[in-house]
Amino acid sequence: MRFLRWLHRWTSLVLVLQVIIWCVSGFYFSWQGHQSLAAHDYFQPVSTSAISQPLQPLSQAQLKNHADLLRVSAREVAGQPQWVLQQPDGDLYLQANGEPWQTSIEQARAVAEASYTGSAAVVGVDYLPAPEELIGQQSAVYRVQFADELETRAYVDATSGELLAHRNSSWWLSDWMFRLHFMDYTGERDFNNLLMTAAALLAFWFALSGFILLVREVRSGRMWRTRKSRRA
Repeated sequence: MRFLRWLHRWTSLVLVLQVIIWCVSGFYFSWQGHQSLAAHDYFQPVSTSAISQPLQPLSQAQLKNHADLLRVSAREVAGQPQWVLQQPDGDLYLQANGEPWQTSIEQARAVAEASYTGSAAVVGVDYLPAPEELIGQQSAVYRVQFADELETRAYVDATSGELLAHRNSSWWLSDWMFRLHFMDYTGERDFNNLLMTAAALLAFWFALSGFILLVREVRSGRMWRTRKSRRA
């Protein structure tokens, strides 16, 4: 019984620490707001536009290596026509002539500027094979830096030319608040992780052990004797 009490108290200490973390991170979320948490202070969505001029259809020779195609569509990225070949294992992007698409620095900059609502100028464009700020991003990106007070950074996919995300100087704190709040320290935004499951089991054990201790106290009459002695 003493061991159960000891374990119950230490379990409560662990849970109280996590509850404090939830309170602090929850307050930070409500204080910052959704836009700042997502680094969207100067963000607007960028949608690819329809083709403004007819394209020469892709030939059978160009499509022969893509027998499992699901759909072929055309669009414009930064004013340039692009073919999108949808396949079960991922999309493929081609130029108007059927050659593999390669996003240029100028195109990445144009896409980033279209997504930016601030007045600051671009101060740098970097090619990153593995961006640290985009968790789960496997392909290379362009990072476009703006000279504003938040040090806004726009990330453009080098494979497709699509806008991926905005980041700024305060985003790292928001990212860590998300990790602490959802107990997801890998940063992959996986709320069904092992640590969360363990915390749920720990909370269940805390409630169960507390109930067992309460029942034992009531049955032994110790609770009532303690109250009588206090009144006396």
